[in-house]
Amino acid sequence: MQKVRKLVTTIMIAALITAMEGTTISQLSHYVKADTNTTSQTSQAENDLTQYKKINGIGDNTVLGADFSHYQLQKNAWKKVWKNYKGIEVSNVFEYVRSQGINTISVKVAVNPAKDDSYLSLEYAKETLKEAKKAGLKTNVVLLYSDKITYGNSQELPGGWSVDKAAEEANKYTKTVLEELKRAGATPTMVTIGNEVNYNFLNLSSWDGYCAMAEISKTVKDAGIKTAFSFAAPEKASDIQYIIEQLGYACEKYEGAGYDYIGVNIYPNTHSDSYVKELKNTVEEKAAGKQMIISSVKCPWKDSEGKASITTQTKSIYDYLQATIDEKNAGGLIYNDADFVGAWDSFFDENGQAMSSLAIFAYAQGNQVDVSTYKDPWEYGGDTGLKNLTASVKKLNNMSQSSIRGMDISSYTALKKAGVKYYDFDGKETSLLKVLHDNGVNYIRIRIWNDPTNEKGETYGGGANDVAAGLEIAKEAAQYDMKLLLDFHYSDFWADPALQKIPKAWKKDKNDTEKMKQNVYDFTKDTIKKFQEVGADIGMVQVGNEITNGMLDIMPDYSKGETYKDTWGNAKNAKILCGYLKAGIKAVRECTPKALVTLHLESMGYGKCSEIMNAWERNGVDYDVFGSSFYQFWQGNSSKNALAGLQKIENLAKSRGKMYAVMETSWLNSLKDADGTSNVIGEGHANAKVYSDDPQGQVDALTDMYQTLLSNDNGLGAFYWEGAWIPVKAGWTNWKYNKDMSDRYGTGWAAQGAKGYYPDNKMYYNGQPAWGGSSWDNQTLFDSNGYPLQSLKFYKDSVSKGKEQIIALKIVDKNGKEVYPTQYVKVEVGKTRKITLPKFSGYYPKNKNIT
Repeated sequence: MQKVRKLVTTIMIAALITAMEGTTISQLSHYVKADTNTTSQTSQAENDLTQYKKINGIGDNTVLGADFSHYQLQKNAWKKVWKNYKGIEVSNVFEYVRSQGINTISVKVAVNPAKDDSYLSLEYAKETLKEAKKAGLKTNVVLLYSDKITYGNSQELPGGWSVDKAAEEANKYTKTVLEELKRAGATPTMVTIGNEVNYNFLNLSSWDGYCAMAEISKTVKDAGIKTAFSFAAPEKASDIQYIIEQLGYACEKYEGAGYDYIGVNIYPNTHSDSYVKELKNTVEEKAAGKQMIISSVKCPWKDSEGKASITTQTKSIYDYLQATIDEKNAGGLIYNDADFVGAWDSFFDENGQAMSSLAIFAYAQGNQVDVSTYKDPWEYGGDTGLKNLTASVKKLNNMSQSSIRGMDISSYTALKKAGVKYYDFDGKETSLLKVLHDNGVNYIRIRIWNDPTNEKGETYGGGANDVAAGLEIAKEAAQYDMKLLLDFHYSDFWADPALQKIPKAWKKDKNDTEKMKQNVYDFTKDTIKKFQEVGADIGMVQVGNEITNGMLDIMPDYSKGETYKDTWGNAKNAKILCGYLKAGIKAVRECTPKALVTLHLESMGYGKCSEIMNAWERNGVDYDVFGSSFYQFWQGNSSKNALAGLQKIENLAKSRGKMYAVMETSWLNSLKDADGTSNVIGEGHANAKVYSDDPQGQVDALTDMYQTLLSNDNGLGAFYWEGAWIPVKAGWTNWKYNKDMSDRYGTGWAAQGAKGYYPDNKMYYNGQPAWGGSSWDNQTLFDSNGYPLQSLKFYKDSVSKGKEQIIALKIVDKNGKEVYPTQYVKVEVGKTRKITLPKFSGYYPKNKNIT
């Protein structure tokens, strides 16, 4: 089965790589969210906005602004989307934020921004302003007069500007920008001159800087646009009066100069709402008629200390906004980086979903908008609804209490160690084995690896299936009288048609056939004894796993175009391989003579299976059951064809005198991923629609398979592969947690510890780690939180008969030599059955019928 695991993680990694292409701006200046959204969503749910009443004095003139400077870059280069509180993508984010109380969209513009600051380009600003205006919003342009963002201690001139001509260049530049905006149909409602100026506008001295700002204000006002200034917050709020005085003197120098707004950039860690109130009061006293606003502020909803939340963000915004408003000052604020998807201090999380704090702008105006949220359960680990989906199960004519209704749950021990819980249909936490037993599962398959750890003792992952892990499952299964199938891989990790890697401890003996046979014998015998010691009821032992192309490093050289014919069709290789099989089988027969011996191929190809069985027969391999892997999504796009192929293989086993069972099978409960590691079969897979992708589809797939399997008396039943391999922590936003748990307990398809043993081409994709969580969580018979699906009831509700016995009828000559393949006859306990013996040349029974 391992071949699927590589496909899984490479998709995930590829998706991550693609998401980062085209990034042209460093995100280090933002609190960018990189881990689970659980904390934020919990806070969002608890964010009670009804406590916030309409602010007295708020009105149409209040600036309720959101900075969207990154919008074009995010939309076009980063391919970001914006969603409402329910996680549904909005068709127009400007109309959406307007519905949440925003009335002004602001953008910053640099003169000649470099690549890393391309979001500050005038071209981007034009497009954003046009979209905002179309949505009925007011607009503001912050002219930086620099090639990059400016701050109180950094007002760097654009390239090519000199200090002595800076004022002249700035005024000329302003006129050019306003003309371009007008031609583009993007003339703003207001222009903010400078950003966070601290007596150093254009690197000029205090007075000269104020004069330059005043002259530019005249240019802006002449264009019929409102004017604002943005200043760095003075250490003492009352010191804003000095700025007001200087601006007043400077504006008197230029007829027509002046301003409408005086803005101050605020930082929550430094400036309280009381500070803002004092600023407002000072402006009202010293600059009557001018509107004081917060020209830039942003408040985190998450921080590294765990103190910030949606609730604290909401309160901070409301308090700041309220501090700017009274009957004399319409006030307002512009929220910086409001549009930045994934920043810890924006209004949109990493998936683009709006934070309820955005709605505070509406609540502050007395509008109680709907902020009810929807948390995608696949994303955040909630109830997916799968457990509530119905599934109709019908009785199957040949399904008896003795039919193998098995499940491979090899990952169970690792999952349990990581804290995974399972529940019964009443919602009570219950042992997984009890849930399975109570719902008709009667056989448990356990894969066994020799030593799935590295030299540091770190797990390879994949369930960490050493003997000890299997014994834990066996002890629990024994409590419920469930039979076991021991699946020996004879490897330290996944053994499948692509790779059958020799255990580390046996590598020194690789070229010593006799020693290798002894290794196989000893390991098989010792392991079986350990299972017997814990009370395990071993009903079947599988010697090798999916050995279609070989085992124990005797495999085709794929680089030379070799195939299974170069192993099983090569007399020398086949003899060695069959020697290994016979060594394992000998141990089984000696330790647990009543157990059935199974040989397992992944292939459903009739010709291939027949050739390999020929090699076993030529070399005297003694086994009871021929097993296959039967995954309908890999058998073509027709259930009819797949089932016909299954019937042919079962008949092939019958013709060789062997019983038959499906060693691995499964079907989809959905196409969704629940743990952050992409699934083997997901959306878009060509053959994923053979049955419906839901619990009913699982029942239908199992029904068709069992009807086919049990139509012959040599058909024993099937094992569902990893039917309980659910996430450690549900929700694909928890992918990192699930990856960490895999490294620690081995819960995912592979763990970091497998590096060096497992091939790099499986552990890495494009140089990136490809190990992680489960790739099978959408094929389980449980939901992602451990609750059973209705499809699990198939194993109990499909049974129509009591217990059966299987009679193996050997037809021999007078010397005891078999002259016809063994025939298998199922007889329900307590009943009789009459059969007709086969006819063949040279043998005539005295009685044609046997009862």
